[in-house]
Amino acid sequence: MHQKRHNALLQFDSQEIAWTVLRDEIVIQFERDDTRNPPWKVEILRLPCEEFNLYAYKVWPVCFQAGEPKDLRLPTPAAESIPADYRTLGYDVVSWPGGGYLGCCPLFCNEEARTQPVNPYCLLDEITPALDLARFCSTTDWKPGPHYCGRGNPGPFCVVEVWRKTKPFADLKRSEGVFEWPPDLLHRLVQHKLGHGRVFE
Repeated sequence: MHQKRHNALLQFDSQEIAWTVLRDEIVIQFERDDTRNPPWKVEILRLPCEEFNLYAYKVWPVCFQAGEPKDLRLPTPAAESIPADYRTLGYDVVSWPGGGYLGCCPLFCNEEARTQPVNPYCLLDEITPALDLARFCSTTDWKPGPHYCGRGNPGPFCVVEVWRKTKPFADLKRSEGVFEWPPDLLHRLVQHKLGHGRVFE
């Protein structure tokens, strides 16, 4: 999130942007070393991009409030079409808090999958049962499961079709040069890390 490459729906407009987020993200580990000045050993770790999956979503243009269908008004993203090497996994029902992003899903977050014919991805295979579930969850007849991670009260719900990339990422080159930390920069990084618990850049 701190790279700020997402759109108003907290997603990425293209797989290239998603890839660059993975490619450019680093984790900085500090270890005390009194033989150095400043007394820290620093290691930069990059995310193992090949271990990640890349997903895409299609949002059905309707949401349900109190059982009634309404037009789903989404921010206008500049998202590219889903590439040909993606495969659909199924349909999910997702809460729509109205803040410009998608919320929790009853199937997973509230254990509604226990009562639904979900596939191995905890998704529904057909659009009609997904729309029916979205309608039902938006009514007072639906009682969410006991967990805190899902939406606790009936409200707007929409349907999302979930896709996943089937081919690996392109092998984009990274810099292989050894970076020598200037002592003043290292000192400021350590102070920031100790003060805030994380390093953004």
